[in-house]
Amino acid sequence: MNSYKRDGNNRVIFSREMKIVELIDADHRLLTLLARLDMQLPFGDVSVAELCSRYGISVELFLMVCQVYSSAEYLPDVERLRNDDLKSLINYLRASHSLYLHEFLPSIARGFERLLQQCEPKQRSIVGGFFEGYCKEVAAHLEYEEKSLFPYVERLAAGELCDEPCEAAHTMDEHADICDKIDDIKSILIKYLPESCTMRERYSLLCEVFRLSDDLAKHTLIEVKILAPLARVVERRLKDAKG
Repeated sequence: MNSYKRDGNNRVIFSREMKIVELIDADHRLLTLLARLDMQLPFGDVSVAELCSRYGISVELFLMVCQVYSSAEYLPDVERLRNDDLKSLINYLRASHSLYLHEFLPSIARGFERLLQQCEPKQRSIVGGFFEGYCKEVAAHLEYEEKSLFPYVERLAAGELCDEPCEAAHTMDEHADICDKIDDIKSILIKYLPESCTMRERYSLLCEVFRLSDDLAKHTLIEVKILAPLARVVERRLKDAKG
């Protein structure tokens, strides 16, 4: 299975000819990407190009998202993408939002509820309140993207040149806030909860928090390195076509 190529920095080179099973073997975290694009198992021996064709997704966009998700240093060339790739990208990002709101955060909340039963009432109130506040902040940020940023990008994808500029910078600043605050949650779990909180429960919850933290960081990279630059490119293309 390990027949894929690597570059000079030992990073896997994702290609259209690569088998999907090789892609997953190279970085198992990409399974979540496939799920968010609604690509269904089993994959058999199909290649990246064949799977993308089956689901109507641009191979260029798919490989670009895989590369950004797998390597934080990767800098994509969004000029290679088509205007309508924005639609697929928004679908992917919306699927990520749903995963955060309906799976990741509720699961972490249940873990906190179990763990905090072993703490004093004051600790339960402080830590529980902090996490609840964080959830509200994440939900508010995602709602802003859903109601303001994404509709604007979708209009661009449909060929509509809008008067108002894309406020991507504001969105990225908010992403930095919710990524920083999840580090505070890690610190609480590692440094401050009492020994009465069992290691098994604490370890399990930490794994979930780190998983969310890593995924939010990847989500931010995809918006910063693909969504925002591609939106600007499409704006320019539409203005040039308009003359």
